Parts: sequence; C-alpha cells; structure tokens
Amino acid sequence: MLKNALLILSFFSFLFAQDGPPSVAVLDFEANGIPDYEAETLTERLRSEIANTNAFRITDRKLLDKIINEQALQQSGCTTDECSAEIGQLLGAQYMISGAIGKLGETFTVDVKLVSVSTGAAERTKTASYKGPIAGMITEMEILAWEISGLKPPQSLLMKRSGGQKSDKITVAVLDFAPRGISSLEAQTLTDRFATEINKTGAAILVDRNVVNEVMQEQGYSEAECSSEECAAEVGAMLGVQFMISGALGKLGETYTIDAKMFEVATGAAEKTINTTYAGQVDGLITEIEILAWEMMGLKPPGSLLRKRKGGVVAVGSRQRSRLGAFVRSTVFPGWGQFYSDRSLYGWGFLGGELALLGLGYASYSSYKTAYDDVNSFYAQYQAASDPAQIRLFKEKSMAAEDQMNTSNDQLTVMFQAAAAVHLANMVHALVFGPKESTASKQPHFQLGYDPNIHQPQLRFTIALD
Repeated sequence: MLKNALLILSFFSFLFAQDGPPSVAVLDFEANGIPDYEAETLTERLRSEIANTNAFRITDRKLLDKIINEQALQQSGCTTDECSAEIGQLLGAQYMISGAIGKLGETFTVDVKLVSVSTGAAERTKTASYKGPIAGMITEMEILAWEISGLKPPQSLLMKRSGGQKSDKITVAVLDFAPRGISSLEAQTLTDRFATEINKTGAAILVDRNVVNEVMQEQGYSEAECSSEECAAEVGAMLGVQFMISGALGKLGETYTIDAKMFEVATGAAEKTINTTYAGQVDGLITEIEILAWEMMGLKPPGSLLRKRKGGVVAVGSRQRSRLGAFVRSTVFPGWGQFYSDRSLYGWGFLGGELALLGLGYASYSSYKTAYDDVNSFYAQYQAASDPAQIRLFKEKSMAAEDQMNTSNDQLTVMFQAAAAVHLANMVHALVFGPKESTASKQPHFQLGYDPNIHQPQLRFTIALD
C-alpha cells in the first residue's frame, strides 16, 4: 500500500515538475564539531534562501521527514549520492541537496552538493570557510544557497558578508543618464562623474558600475532600453540595493538640462527629484553634476564645489525644504514644522506641551461643568427649602459651588491662553530656525551671476515655497 502511494506521489510530482522550475529537496546538513541543532538551524536558512532564488521548487519538509522515518534513516546520515538519489526518487524530486558543516578551531567549513536524482551524480558542489561568531554563518548559508543554485548572490548579501550591514549608509546604484541632444559618450562621462561624487559624499554605499552593467547584460537589457522606472526597479532588486538613481541630460540651443530621480526599489516611490537648467559651456556641466550628487544625497555641497560653479545656472528645482514650508506646517499642527525641519526634539516638545495644556484645559472644563451643575442643583434646593437650617446649608453649598465654578473657569482661560502661546511660539520657531542645513535650501536669498547668453550680469532673487 505504501509503495503504491509513493509511486502515485512520484508520478504526480513528475507531472508538476514539467511546468515551472525543477523540484529540489534539502537534507539536514551533517554536523561535525557543532551541535546538531545549530546545523539544523543553518540548513533551514539555506532551504529558505533557495526558495527566494526562484531557481527551484522546494519539496515540503514534512513529506521529506515522513519518508526518512519510513526508511529508518536519519537526514544527516544520508551523505552518499546514492542515498540522496534514492530518497529523491521516493519524493519525486528532480534534485537533492546535502552537505556538512564543520568547525576546526575558530573556523567553520561548509560543503554543499547538488545531486541529480535521475543520474545519481553530483551536478554542482560548493564549499565555504568562515572565521568568526556562529551568527555570521547565516549570511554564508544564504550566499551558498544562491551559488548552489547556479546564480550570483545579490549585492546586498555580499555587502553583509563584508560587514556592510552595520553601516547606516544607504545602498545605491546609478544607471547611465539618457542623452538628449548630447552624445552618448558625454552622457556616460557625466554619469561617471556623478557616481564618483556620490561616493565622495560618504552617505551611500555605491554599487560598482561594472556590476550594474553585468547584471543588465545577464538580463538582456541595454542602457537605452532600461529607461523606465519598472526596469530600473527590477535591476535594483537583482542588485539588492535600496535605491536606484536614473536621469537624463538634454540640450536646447545653448541651454543644458539635468533631470535626476532617486526612488526606493522596494516601493517604487520617488525619494527625491532634482531638475537643473544650465546655460554655458559644456564643461560647466561637470560642476553641476557634482553639485547635484550632494543635493541628491540630501547634503549641502562643499563651498569649494559651489565656488567652481561658473554662474550660468538658470534655475534649480528640487524637493528641498524651506522655512516657509515649516511655518505653514506648524500653523496647521504644532510640532509638524519641526519634524519637517529635522528638529524632532523641538517638535516633540511643542507637541507634548500643546497636548498637556489641552489636557489640563479639558480637566478644568470638566471641573467647571460639574460645579455649574452643582450651583443649579443647590440653588434649586435652596429655593424649595423651608427649614432655616436647610436654607442656610444649601445657600452655603451653592456659594461654594459657584466659587469652584469661577476658579475652574479662570483655570480654563489660562490653559487655553497658554496653549495659544505655545502654538504661536511653535510657529515662530519653525519660521526663524527652519530646516537644518542638510535638508534645507538657503532661500530666500539673492545671487549675483553672469548670463553668457545675453552677456550681462544678473541679480537673482529666489524663494522656496515648498
């Protein structure tokens, strides 16, 4: 009966295997010098990561355990290719993965083997050595999952191996800016300068351009074809980066335009968009593209770089934060302008102060309402009383309640006046201090420059309304 069931299972597994990726089962790795539970934990991490590669269909673990038990075997004891192939046939899997994890001194070793069930031969073998705490083996197993699947590990995993996960820096990849009216060579040169300057900011971990080009070639993309956000996001996911930067460089007459966008790979949402228009010689674009790199990272460009600017910039439009933007937000809600300005401590202070005063105001109102009701109640009893003692008692209670009502009303007035003062102070603070230098533009400001198109000096006044 059992054999018939297994044959039926194998038949259906074979049919399903014809559609989609091949099936694979992963045996628990043999533990040599480490506890069994650690080997099982690391094997499970490799099993999960193989599923993430989408190169194989993972056979259900419960079914694997059932067959192992019925065959009176141990997963970690099935180390030969013949044993793996036999279990694979019973499972209806096309491939089996087995291996061993050992420890020699402070060094961990991993040996992984991919066995073809149909031939019983090893299709692929991978090894790895790691020196460090056992927790670092998790990353090694994730990388091995991609390698044993015949795929290149994502850049994010490789950066984790090198310790990049400990950094607060974002991971970024830059696509070649599209040329519009300029040569491809000029656009590529400016993109290279942009990427170099991004690296100089120290705010991001930049994926090497060669790696980006390699991934795109593997997927059959060219730079010209990968101009949409969907394509860029797909490439970014393969690279394992958080953000992608793409853009275009154009020329209209003697005027150059730069349009750049940085968006989050996971969501596809635009993080920052910057549009720059420049009038002047083409070599001036080098400085503009360098300045743009700092602005894209939300940083103020160095003074030495700004002084290199040749005075031909007509306009720069970016999603920078301004004092007016902070003021409007603080007018609507206390503390909002401070949060917008990256001054969270002040934001929490104004918001907390406002809420505390409003809470005290509500308490005063409740006390006022209670006292008001008591005044009406005691006064009604005073008017209805005929006994002199009761008349005196209800009169005194009515007067005491009236005193409490007046006191609560005074407190309520003070609380709301204080709340209004805090709200006003929060508005003034947002306008006076504005966003921090890393997120704000220095606007409003005056700028004296020279326009080469009309051969005249110009005085410009700009103000940010965002």
